[in-house]
Amino acid sequence: MAEGFFGVLSEEVGYPFNQIPVSTFVNYSAGFQQSSLCGSLGAAAACIGTVCEPDMAKKIIVELENWYKDAVLPMYQPENLNLPTTVANSLLCKDSVGLFMEESGYEYGSPERKARCAGVAADTTKKMVELLNEALA
Repeated sequence: MAEGFFGVLSEEVGYPFNQIPVSTFVNYSAGFQQSSLCGSLGAAAACIGTVCEPDMAKKIIVELENWYKDAVLPMYQPENLNLPTTVANSLLCKDSVGLFMEESGYEYGSPERKARCAGVAADTTKKMVELLNEALA
């Protein structure tokens, strides 16, 4: 997510976005390695915070988080695996991924679970960009 967001801004805008090392966000995966907040939401909050004033950022982040809790995910199906979709009803990685694993029968380390999370990241990125475009238009 961060690589796509900051990569585009780095190419199209340049400074200061070309100074942000996207490797900073690598540990957002797996709920910040602790199955806590979904890493896609954490990365989105950081992205939003770099382009919005704090009050606007808070509103967009809350809207994105509310969408995430209720969204049927993943919408985007990488690798055309036709993975089962679930509604997390939570912002936590452990809840979202756990529900998917329970529903699908896939283990945490499976390629299917990884593809599911990639799809969720893509869906979250798309929604974040939609919300930013609406707010900043």
